[in-house]
Amino acid sequence: MSISCIAIDDDPHSLENLIAYMNKLPDLKLIQTFTEPTQALAEISASNPVDIIFLDVEMPSLSGIELAGLLRQKTKHLVFTTAHARYAIDAFKVDADAYLLKPYSILHFTKTINNLYPTGKKEVNPFSIFEENFFYIPLQGDDGNLIRIDLNDLIAVEDIEHDVQFKTTVSTFLSSRSNFTKMLNMLKKHSAFIQISPTVIIAKQHIKSILGDSVLLSNEAMYTVFEAYKDQFARFVKSNQSGENSEPRTL
Repeated sequence: MSISCIAIDDDPHSLENLIAYMNKLPDLKLIQTFTEPTQALAEISASNPVDIIFLDVEMPSLSGIELAGLLRQKTKHLVFTTAHARYAIDAFKVDADAYLLKPYSILHFTKTINNLYPTGKKEVNPFSIFEENFFYIPLQGDDGNLIRIDLNDLIAVEDIEHDVQFKTTVSTFLSSRSNFTKMLNMLKKHSAFIQISPTVIIAKQHIKSILGDSVLLSNEAMYTVFEAYKDQFARFVKSNQSGENSEPRTL
């Protein structure tokens, strides 16, 4: 399998490091590199699509976020490489598939590629954008402050009227709904989480008890399993019950 790639970074040293990492993975085929974003825009726009574009964020004349929006249709997968975590939210807006925070190691780089192409298949791991075991959300307001959410601490995500609510073992956070439609879709597909209503996704590891149609989670959070999700939830419960003759509870 050959995975065609383009790398764009105005910092020659960062570009050299990326190329060195790519050379260690035989499936990656580097098609072209650019240090000038406007040149990249002109040439890539007139070229055939590639599998992956690696793209720095802070560049002169045209930012990586702006460039990504213009080139998104020219690549199957878009991977941001940047030294600034605050751009993670902007990455969602342009449908980025992964986010490498500089300085990233060969281990992190390889893990990202393996997430994008698990077992050699050209398909996307829907959770690959979250580097390591955490992600960032912007708090309410316009000051740009971010809060780190650790997946192991995440209890539930609820889509409410104008916001998305994140319940964790530490606290409850609200964030703008418009930035997180894609992330909510990712969580629904992740094996550690299960959807129990049109607006609620919960972490399986934080389920404390099941009382009729209600699920009690860590931090005493409680939600109702909606009718459309009861079969799926019952299968999950059955697969985790002890005893050979265990049957799922009536929900």
